[in-house]
Amino acid sequence: MVYLGEGGRVPYLNKNNIVRNVEDTLEECWNGAFPVDVEAICDDLGIGILPIIDLSKTFRVDAFISADFRTIYVDSREFERDSHRYRFSVAHELGHFVLHRKYCPHVTKSLDEWFRFFRRFTNDYAEFQANYFAGNLLVPEAELVRVLNDGFDGSFVRNYWNASPSELGRILMKVRRHFRVSDDVIARRMRDAFPGVDEIDNNKKWR
Repeated sequence: MVYLGEGGRVPYLNKNNIVRNVEDTLEECWNGAFPVDVEAICDDLGIGILPIIDLSKTFRVDAFISADFRTIYVDSREFERDSHRYRFSVAHELGHFVLHRKYCPHVTKSLDEWFRFFRRFTNDYAEFQANYFAGNLLVPEAELVRVLNDGFDGSFVRNYWNASPSELGRILMKVRRHFRVSDDVIARRMRDAFPGVDEIDNNKKWR
């Protein structure tokens, strides 16, 4: 989540614009290794990560970025586990840093002000944009296509629907480990990469 000032909302950004911002970030801050090291990217951008005990339980958020866009606060339990959820939360806040800080010249200063904003604007463009940024950062499309095609005898689209449940499970476990993200993130990114496979996120054979 992100602090916003008196304007209250960020402008619409299309998906291509968001992807270009992801690509620029990866080119500037990433060493090319998978899974993408979100902590190293934060460090390169001068952003600290600070765990807070019971953040999720107390405030019902997994993470948020500070008013000066220099610290990402995360739930200490997820931080200690280095979980998929933690990695996505950090990537999401990086999305706010890259996409939205230029629209926030006048930021709120107190935590109470920020949570009032959050309750008002939780469905704003900002959240969709940060989520889309995070998915593309952690699972770049070109690498996803490569890994899936390798797993499905050179063609994911041709072979996916005919694969057995055990084969699907084996290949998609490999994908999950390669990117270190949740099944839901993989499903969304697969749907982005292969838009013709409309029911991919509803196919439970590989869950």
